[in-house]
Amino acid sequence: MNQFNENNTRVVVIGNGQPNFIEAFRNDTGYQGDLYTDPSLKTYELLKFKKSVSSLFGFKTIKNYFRAFSSGHAQKGIQGNAFQQGGVVVIHPVDNPVYVHINSEAGDHAPLDEILKACE
Repeated sequence: MNQFNENNTRVVVIGNGQPNFIEAFRNDTGYQGDLYTDPSLKTYELLKFKKSVSSLFGFKTIKNYFRAFSSGHAQKGIQGNAFQQGGVVVIHPVDNPVYVHINSEAGDHAPLDEILKACE
């Protein structure tokens, strides 16, 4: 988070689970920043984020799961729509998206260096 603070960047996380999962997410991840949830998935639809069965059960997803598990980052359960994939959007103060990464499957993450560069 320090790298984002250095760029005067506000980080907002939007999950898709029920509001009662927010505290558990904070406890599991240590994330204390802005955190919202949208169980209706309207935000995800607006951003055109992927939602499909294949995004959860493909070869890459299984590979990503084992990579995360072996490094101690196994998911503890499903807290929302498991078929809904996320992503990263960087928006400048004038509300123009300057970077968009749409996850193709579970475990797909935008490269941190790309996100930080977009925040400069």
